[in-house]
Amino acid sequence: MRSRIRVAGAAAAFTALFGIGTGIGAFAGQDEFAGFPHAAWPAAAVLLLASAAVLTRRRWAAWAIAVVLIAGSCWLLLNLVDLALTGTVNDRHGDPAWRAFLERLGLLAAGALLIAATVRRRTGGVPPPAHAAPARIRWIAYAGCMAWLPYGGVHLLSVFGVPGLEPDGFRPSPSMAVALCVGLGLAVFLLLGLVRPWGMVFPRWTILLAGRRVPRFLPIVPVWLIAPTFVLYGLGAGIYVMLLVGGVLQWQGRSDLDAVGYIGVAQPISFAGYGLALTVCVVSYQLRTRPTPVTLPPTLEADSSELGSRTALVHHKGASRVT
Repeated sequence: MRSRIRVAGAAAAFTALFGIGTGIGAFAGQDEFAGFPHAAWPAAAVLLLASAAVLTRRRWAAWAIAVVLIAGSCWLLLNLVDLALTGTVNDRHGDPAWRAFLERLGLLAAGALLIAATVRRRTGGVPPPAHAAPARIRWIAYAGCMAWLPYGGVHLLSVFGVPGLEPDGFRPSPSMAVALCVGLGLAVFLLLGLVRPWGMVFPRWTILLAGRRVPRFLPIVPVWLIAPTFVLYGLGAGIYVMLLVGGVLQWQGRSDLDAVGYIGVAQPISFAGYGLALTVCVVSYQLRTRPTPVTLPPTLEADSSELGSRTALVHHKGASRVT
């Protein structure tokens, strides 16, 4: 209970300070927020409403605002990929975008704090034995892992010198390829851990932790922080690419497939496919790892209640003798 109160206080304080700071920036002329024009005042209002929802314990209002805040950070994933591959963060015009990156990071943190402050935790019970997810969930996880093939394949082929895959003749460096492989390996490891038994009990190759139960929050928290971003970014990028190919929008004065290259088609497939698979698998993981409440059989429950009555009677007689 105390930890939940502390999380609620942190959520209320963070969103309030974030909203006040955003409002001051908007008053000073900083009209753009998280990369969106004319969004500073609405963002300040939503953040202050989030603080009020936590303080007044409006659970469903806090959930709805958390969804809005996480949706506002949808381009954070693109910034993280850009940061990992190039060491910097730029906007679509090639200009530094550190302010928008930090604002998106703050939106994600605010949404996570709201969810942590309002989620209902189940205490007690017996954890279930380690077991794999149902076959259909496992196949969804495998499909999510395979979804990285278009994105990773196009980048790796570009590293090896295959032309025409990246826009404007871009060619990733070998160090970018190493960072990409490490990141994709961690993504696949996280997804498979949600559907395999070693995601519930540490396997033998973990040495010191072997045989111990994996805390439920360990995979659940990071997954719920990144899964919405993957899905939103993938779907948003897919819509953007379709509008480019259809001639509705332009990228640097062009509106065809050459403007984004094959990587522009591979990105939505990989990120949205992985994010959707991650969402399905984490819901399955939460349901499979829920502790089972301990209930006594009727006979044992009756015996325990009778024993409690006898104990209380003995204490009562002892007290009367003393007096």
